[in-house]
Amino acid sequence: MKKRGDFLFFKGESKKKAQLTVFIIIAILIVGGILGYFLIKNGLSEREIPEDFREVYNYYESCSKASLEEGAKILGARAGYINAPSFIPGSEYAPFSNQLEFLGIGIPYWYYLSSNGLIKEQIPSKSSMENQLENYIEERIIDCNLEQFSESGYEIEIGEPSVKTTIEKNKILGQINQKIIIRKEDKTLSLSSFNFEVDSRLGEFYETAKSIYDYQKKNMFLENYSLDVLFTYAPVDGAAINCSPMIWNPVEVFKKLKQALEANIGVLKVSGNYFNSRNTGQYFIVGKGGDLKITNKQINFLYSRDWPSRFEVWPVENNLMVANPVGNQEGLGALGFCYAPYKFVYDLYFPVLIQVISEDGNQMFQFPFAVVIEKNELREAMNSELIEPENDFCDNANIEVEINTYNVNLNPVEADLKFKCSTSVCRIGKSKIDNATGKASLTALVPQCVNGVVIASAKGYSEKKYFISTNEETFAEIILDKEKGLNLEIYVDGQPVVNSAVLTVRTNNENISNYETSLNYPYNKKIDLSEGDYNFDLKVYKAGSITIPETKTRQCSKVPREGILGLFGLEKENCFDITIPGQEITNLFYAGGKVNSYISQSEIEEGVSLKVYASSVEIPQSLDALNIIYDRIERSSISVVVE
Repeated sequence: MKKRGDFLFFKGESKKKAQLTVFIIIAILIVGGILGYFLIKNGLSEREIPEDFREVYNYYESCSKASLEEGAKILGARAGYINAPSFIPGSEYAPFSNQLEFLGIGIPYWYYLSSNGLIKEQIPSKSSMENQLENYIEERIIDCNLEQFSESGYEIEIGEPSVKTTIEKNKILGQINQKIIIRKEDKTLSLSSFNFEVDSRLGEFYETAKSIYDYQKKNMFLENYSLDVLFTYAPVDGAAINCSPMIWNPVEVFKKLKQALEANIGVLKVSGNYFNSRNTGQYFIVGKGGDLKITNKQINFLYSRDWPSRFEVWPVENNLMVANPVGNQEGLGALGFCYAPYKFVYDLYFPVLIQVISEDGNQMFQFPFAVVIEKNELREAMNSELIEPENDFCDNANIEVEINTYNVNLNPVEADLKFKCSTSVCRIGKSKIDNATGKASLTALVPQCVNGVVIASAKGYSEKKYFISTNEETFAEIILDKEKGLNLEIYVDGQPVVNSAVLTVRTNNENISNYETSLNYPYNKKIDLSEGDYNFDLKVYKAGSITIPETKTRQCSKVPREGILGLFGLEKENCFDITIPGQEITNLFYAGGKVNSYISQSEIEEGVSLKVYASSVEIPQSLDALNIIYDRIERSSISVVVE
């Protein structure tokens, strides 16, 4: 070996040994790096937790998984939404709101018509589902009560959680970054991250739902089946050898149509292995050409006659569909020939709920689709593809904003804060009370957005919105209104209501987040309100049944005279009696109305009950009277008092 300055040079065998040593060191580093990667990748779920801290850790783990599983179930039940898009009401033209009410929950439509007739789609991307799931876990994991272990001698410090989720085909991966320090006696355990996963077919079912949705948009199979039902169960066009008018009652026609749609849509199947094809006619199998196939799950199609819909028909005369006989041309009367042609045009607007369900029935993904037939015609087929954004919107947070939260007395209130831009919602943290400044404040980064919204929520307060354009503004002060539960009392003609009533309450204040509730009285006798401007809509039903008696009308028409006189165009008047059969209505409006009312904070604080007063109307005895009474109730006013 020779020494030159600070460098060593090797010759012969010594050099070979040195090279071998270097390779061994490199190999150890590589193996160690791989092992380290997997240890880090597997996170806390794989590390050894000391027995003294096992019960706390197990609770933390089970609570985290429970939050993820619960959030995944909500996503499946609500068409991929935990936080549904802002409620948009329907109209007489398009009866759909942007959500279908089903078993007490609002499910956002993936396809519907807006109140002014525009086609709307609101299909969540997988990344937006992951973002909602992350926000949901972050909110719920705060409620995991680790303080309960203080009775067992633990001291626990908890930091703010940050969650990342990945929805895969048959599982969901979760990563929680949250500083947790656990002390007991002279021992300490410090946790900073936790990886876990749960078995879930949410990703698989979402992709299946998208494939059915795309197939429906392209092929319009729901509209085609519905048209077949229309032409089979309702008079559309044709003629009958008849010298008397043919009469149909639209109410009865629509009743029969809805029953037929309910039955026929309910037996539809998607080509697959979840049913016995021998027991299902080929007619009812969708995608039997091989371009849509379902395996290891089942598909349900649901329509209910009670869901919001619009069924209309033209022409209608005096609330009747009439086909008048033809046969009064010169010469035809001598032959004794009459026929009654008819052609009716229909609009059918109704929802269908599509469900993807596991074989054991424990997992589900469902979404509603609005079926639209106008003037007996299919809508134009649409070719579209859901394109997910390359980058998540919330990852582009680059604007620093300061947000302060107070109550109406300007006392600080700690509140959870989110930032919404268009349909993207980002959880930005929680305002914290600083005793030195006397403020509840949060400084955080948010994405750049024109007309963005900061959403603040705190226990015991109504959710509040603050509109901000973060490309220009960087400061927000939000005042939260205290919420209080009030007893609900409804009176008609000064007497307490004992029958069924529905009170719908909506906010007119754009700063209050999407407050809308429908209370079924007397089953619901509590209502939570805060200060604000509200729209109250009351409908009170009469218990029992009311029979609308049959009605008779007489219609006359000109027909050719018999024999030779008919050849010269001579006519006579031929009259017919038309009988509309009686109907029984089991639930009938007899009181109600609407009012806009401002409820002040002092009324909320001092009040005990919300009292609603309405006046009754007379009981209708005919179909025409029934429509008149309904219109009167819609135009009637009610009064609302907090006492």
